[in-house]
Amino acid sequence: MTNYWIQLFINRNSTTSVGAEENLNAILKKYYPGDYQLEIIDIQEHPDKAEEAGILAIPTLIRKWPQPEVRLIGALTVQTRVLAGLGIANVDHLQRQ
Repeated sequence: MTNYWIQLFINRNSTTSVGAEENLNAILKKYYPGDYQLEIIDIQEHPDKAEEAGILAIPTLIRKWPQPEVRLIGALTVQTRVLAGLGIANVDHLQRQ
């Protein structure tokens, strides 16, 4: 069982979304190797899933597990913001490395 379940809603035609996906993949591989489930959901391919999740803007990251659910919207190319949103401790320390 994975300890982190994360959904990323994007539009693959958007450079911002592509950058968010690349940044998130790098973070997860570094800090949670093999310990996460990541769902990449392109809103153009799956508008029903976006509507069901209440997605109003992209990119949107949803940490479904562990609870409580956390949502980050936009600026997901900023690594420290994503780290803080995922609840990774010592973000200031990690930023200096």
